[in-house]
Amino acid sequence: MLMDRTTEKVFKKQLLVFASILCIISHSTLVLALEDGQKPKYQSSEPCDYYDDLIFNSTAANSSIKWQVDLGHRLPGSNASYNLRESIKENLTEWQFREEVHSREDFNLTNLIATYQPENSSGQEIFFVAHYDSRDRAERDDNESMRDMPIDGANDGASGVAVLIELAKIIPTMNLNHTVRLLFTDGEDQGVRPGIYGSKAWAENKSDSDLNNISAFIVIDMIGDYDLHFTHVWPGSSELWLTILPLAEGLGLVEGEADCKGNDGEDIFDIETSNGVIDDHVAAHERGVPAIDIIDIQSGEGAENWKGYWHTHNDTIDKVSAESLGKIGRLLELGLRSSSWIIENDTSQEIPSNLSKDDSNTEDSSSFETYESVVLISIAIIFCLFTIIFIFGYLVKKDLK
Repeated sequence: MLMDRTTEKVFKKQLLVFASILCIISHSTLVLALEDGQKPKYQSSEPCDYYDDLIFNSTAANSSIKWQVDLGHRLPGSNASYNLRESIKENLTEWQFREEVHSREDFNLTNLIATYQPENSSGQEIFFVAHYDSRDRAERDDNESMRDMPIDGANDGASGVAVLIELAKIIPTMNLNHTVRLLFTDGEDQGVRPGIYGSKAWAENKSDSDLNNISAFIVIDMIGDYDLHFTHVWPGSSELWLTILPLAEGLGLVEGEADCKGNDGEDIFDIETSNGVIDDHVAAHERGVPAIDIIDIQSGEGAENWKGYWHTHNDTIDKVSAESLGKIGRLLELGLRSSSWIIENDTSQEIPSNLSKDDSNTEDSSSFETYESVVLISIAIIFCLFTIIFIFGYLVKKDLK
């Protein structure tokens, strides 16, 4: 095939770009392979063994949303924000509380941290996180004259808080052997683009030793919609996401999978689909904490991603479902009862007497296979680099002729 000089130059550039992309992809694969060896290993669990023990009160959670909305707009520094924090502290009497105040942009925010630490705590900590502030504007509302006014935030804000409050009421009855912390973040939804200020401030002011014992950091956001639909969210811990799937299946939240009672599941959790979301989990994730975000980004029946009543004045109490709140509340409860978020002991320790030599050899073999994969990927990267150098040299020579 004959090409004129302009077409030939374009083809050369496209060839170089293609080779570069191949190299970048290979490098990304290597990074993921290396990170895989550093991921937490959660102990195996049988969620269905605890199905009949679930007692989460979805009706009370729904009532909590109405109460929060009736307080007024929960903006940082407002009376409504203060009254919400005080009420949480007054009603959860078996928890210890701490407030952390930070200055961000042109306002002060207050994160509220609740801690339940049983006497026999192993030291591992599970964090449940929800932002308690409501959006300070409605930039997506159809009515332009109301776009600079704060919204109710019944789903985006109050729903996550309601679930954590009701979960906190029953956690002391679960006979857990680890610490649970609730992080109510402030300032997540403030600014032209939501600044997630509270979680950033929390992460920035924690030392590595403060974070080392956190086995799971689970954010819940916008989880009250009548038409629930969750996907995998990145960035986040893939190992922690894998613990969510059996819980969702057991509760009948995965289409095509039977629940613990043998009933067909609904199309609510679709872990095979992935969406990128910047939320309160990101700051913890960037500090190396196993963190994920359970969020429904389709607000309203049939809504597309980030559409519907999200960031509008239609985010009201009538759009929230007690049944939906119960689905997420029960999922978190089931995860706690089944110890799904407890990290196994360091595998570098002496092999327990109940672990056979064959099991140990299997683990060694798995480690070797991971190492072998990394070596192969490294070779592929070197090959890509040589290919780019060769092509670049060829193009230079051609241009000199």
